[in-house]
Amino acid sequence: IHSLSGILKCPICGASMYGNKSIKRRKDGTRYNDYFYYGCKHRNMNRGHKCDYRKQISEDKLDGAVVEVIRKLVSNQKFAGLMRGKIDMKVDTSALDQEIASCEKRLRQSYSNKEAIIADLDNLDYDDKHYQRRKSDLESRLSKVYDKIEESEKLLIEAKAKKRSIMAEKVCGDNIYKALIFFDKMYEPMNDAERREFLTQFIEKIEIYEEEQKNGQWLKSIEFKLPIISSDMSISLNNSSHVETVVLLTGKKQEKA
Repeated sequence: IHSLSGILKCPICGASMYGNKSIKRRKDGTRYNDYFYYGCKHRNMNRGHKCDYRKQISEDKLDGAVVEVIRKLVSNQKFAGLMRGKIDMKVDTSALDQEIASCEKRLRQSYSNKEAIIADLDNLDYDDKHYQRRKSDLESRLSKVYDKIEESEKLLIEAKAKKRSIMAEKVCGDNIYKALIFFDKMYEPMNDAERREFLTQFIEKIEIYEEEQKNGQWLKSIEFKLPIISSDMSISLNNSSHVETVVLLTGKKQEKA
């Protein structure tokens, strides 16, 4: 399982690129060393799509460039401070807490009204000439109370679900930030399958240039799933003594509900 499969995007059609292995033999029948590469999944006809991008990007070269960027990023003091700040950041759920408290208060009042109406129904005098009218009025009030209870319960469930979702996202985000802080210690002992799963936890997509750059770089940008940095941060890659390729690392914009 190739580390960047699925999150690496084709520079022509934007489709995911997947890892493959090239096996070639010499004229005498002996095999060349296997070559592992990334190619566009739409290079061959796939669900009616075909892409003309035929480049085979070296897996070792591209994986190495991505890992180098992340290592440089997490070793940056400013970036590490931002990540730790996000881990310590408190989530403001005060509005939801107020909504939950309000729903619970309305429910308590509705339950109290329900019990009072039921008691009134039980205490009705059957011989009272207005018995049917009194009974009808109480049953109508009871029905309205049940409607209020149902509405309040629905709103309470929704508010609690929203709070749980926010807290779960906070825990998930904290885990990702912590994973980045300890990237080297976690990444090195992993096998290919574990590395792919690890990288896809916090990387949304990786873009490459259509052609290999003069300094040997393919990597163009990395987009994280979480808003990791407040502004673009440039990281240079070590490929030559001259000006190196700059990779911009940006946070994915979260959609507003």
